[in-house]
Amino acid sequence: MFHTLFVPLDGSEFSERSLPLARVIAREASSTIHLVQVHAPTVPGHLLSSTQFEYQGLDLEAYAARHREETGAHMTSLADALEADGITVRPAVLEGRVVETLAEHAASVEADLIVMTTHGRSGANRLWLGSVADGLVRHTHIPILMVRASEDQGEAAERAEPETLEHILVPLDGSDLAELILAPAAGLARATGARLTLAHVVASHSAMGAGLVPLLPDDIVRIRDQADAYLQKVAAQLSADGLTVDTHLAEGDTPPSVITAIAKEVGADLIALATHGYGGMKRAVLGSVADKVLRSSPLPLLVLRPEAEV
Repeated sequence: MFHTLFVPLDGSEFSERSLPLARVIAREASSTIHLVQVHAPTVPGHLLSSTQFEYQGLDLEAYAARHREETGAHMTSLADALEADGITVRPAVLEGRVVETLAEHAASVEADLIVMTTHGRSGANRLWLGSVADGLVRHTHIPILMVRASEDQGEAAERAEPETLEHILVPLDGSDLAELILAPAAGLARATGARLTLAHVVASHSAMGAGLVPLLPDDIVRIRDQADAYLQKVAAQLSADGLTVDTHLAEGDTPPSVITAIAKEVGADLIALATHGYGGMKRAVLGSVADKVLRSSPLPLLVLRPEAEV
């Protein structure tokens, strides 16, 4: 399924933290990797603040050309390192608006999967997911595998840069939208030999107005039984296709935190979720559950925005 991987970079070491996982998938699935960077040079801050720059000027065209040449050379060196591992790589340096250019190029090379860190900027330019990752979710229907990396030393040990991919957690809520992640998750499992765990979070409260009302014990048992039957049915369908599938039920009223706890409990390497791609007030970056899971878990997150909202 994953014949073509698309890996956006921005020239930073931080953005390159997606490469170990891309390497794992490409090696196992015999994929071609397209390494892509949109050329967007910025004038160094020390030049902008210098008197010499202010009064004598700088040849910005020459600077941009040199920056683009350096970018191309760096991309080639990254490609060479991957090719030494037997992976076919197609590096490209593009021009244009970053998100739109990446989305168009991913479509043109018929990418099956986008693999990227959640952001590649720092300081004032950095958002939690990064405008590029967030924008790609809204501009493409290609599955996106986001590596949650951190520049904080305290979290360095938690960075998810696996050398293997063995266990994928797929939270389901019984909706058609949630089930759309099954195809790419199963494809990834099939390509890498990973097993799947299908999970469902059973709420112990129901919403009533602005508050929550505890469910009766009999209601919780009934809901758990229905959820278990649902998971077993989906698991049987995937197992019939040759995949190794487990199921997991948990109880809680905050699905993102419960999902994160389940992933840790079962030893998952990756979490897979479908998400809405709404804009404006209907949207909370990736959608509240996917966004909060990404915030709370160090694991990579596979997300998919469906072509039609379900």
